[in-house]
Amino acid sequence: MFNKTNSSSSSATAAPELPTKKSSSPARSSSVPSILGSDLVITGDIKTDGDIQIDGRLDGNVKAGNVTIGEKGAVNGKITAGSVHVRGKVTGKVDANVVDLSETANVQADLVQDQLMIANGAFFDGKCTRKSNTPTSIKSAKKSA
Repeated sequence: MFNKTNSSSSSATAAPELPTKKSSSPARSSSVPSILGSDLVITGDIKTDGDIQIDGRLDGNVKAGNVTIGEKGAVNGKITAGSVHVRGKVTGKVDANVVDLSETANVQADLVQDQLMIANGAFFDGKCTRKSNTPTSIKSAKKSA
């Protein structure tokens, strides 16, 4: 009887702790990006469903939900993401729904995107291709004008 009471009380205390830990981990990973520090150099590919911020150097490809390249960050490879915000250097290819090049960006890459924003002062050398074709919108605008 002592073991029965003890095991039920220990399982009662253990049960609430496990869901709390499990529920806090996904919430934390979805709201906090993984950060590659400025002193970090990675050779290889990175793949995550979450967000990533690169302040160091990556020689390889990255696939993530959202990617931010810091002012001192550099990527030599292909970036595939939902959105990419570049403040540093990118060489290779970028494939994202939204691409944002800030004034400190140095991009020598081909871009495949639906929405592109280039700030005054950004350096961009490459080819831009739209993911979705919208000739209907252009023709509609000409007809109504």
